Amino acid sequence: MKKYLSLFIVLAMSVAINATVATAQDTETSAGVNTGTTLTPAQKRATINANAEARMKAQADLKAKRETAEAEIKAKREALQANLKVKREAAQAEMVNKRTEVTKEVQEQRAKIKAQMEAKRAEIGEEIKAKREEIQTAIKATREEAKVKMDTLKANIKLEKDAVKAKIKETRVAVRENMLKRFDEAVLKINNLKERVNTQITKLLAKGVETTNAENLVATAETKLSDIKTKIAEANALLAVSVEELTAENKTALKTITKEIKTLLRDAHKALNNAVKALKDAAKVRIEAEVNTAASGATE
Repeated sequence: MKKYLSLFIVLAMSVAINATVATAQDTETSAGVNTGTTLTPAQKRATINANAEARMKAQADLKAKRETAEAEIKAKREALQANLKVKREAAQAEMVNKRTEVTKEVQEQRAKIKAQMEAKRAEIGEEIKAKREEIQTAIKATREEAKVKMDTLKANIKLEKDAVKAKIKETRVAVRENMLKRFDEAVLKINNLKERVNTQITKLLAKGVETTNAENLVATAETKLSDIKTKIAEANALLAVSVEELTAENKTALKTITKEIKTLLRDAHKALNNAVKALKDAAKVRIEAEVNTAASGATE
């Protein structure tokens, strides 16, 4: 163990001596003299000053080059940023122009479609109105005829000498009149609901809300109402035939008519309720579209 330690010490001393010699040689070489030359103090000072000046000059040159490179990089960066800004602003301007053009085109197309729809709606409305008036005229004539017959029946009851029979006939006529009255009241309620829905359609249409679905549903309800009035007129005519008890055939017919009237009333009411829902949904879509448009404008 001691043998190896001694060998290690010898090797370490040898390395240290070689390093010292190399350092001395470097110092002499940097001073620009041979190892055998002895410098005077003045020469040493001159050498030190020369080395210091060379070092300072090298540092100054390096600093100048670094500053020049930094200035070039800064100029290029600023030029690139300016170029990117110009391109971005140009792209944004182009996008705004395109959006404006698209919006204008969409508005024009929407206005054109709206005008066509309104014209078609007006045309269909006139046809429906004419048909409705024709039906109403026929229904009114049937109702008036049935009313005249019912009044005649009432007058004939007064000629009945048997008080019991007269009372039975009066009760029978009163029951028939109440049945027709209930149908008329149901029709009046449906008609009032229809008018309220039409009022809402007019208001929302003026605000740009799409009301086509609701209008179609109202048209369906109107058709049902016309059918109801036709059925009521049929029932009225059937009940005004005589004050006597209805025949089995007439009872069956009246039962069928009554069932059909009730079904038509339910269908008309359902169509109007769906029209109200369609208006609410359309108004919601319109509001969401306006909010999105406002948000998009604010972002820009």
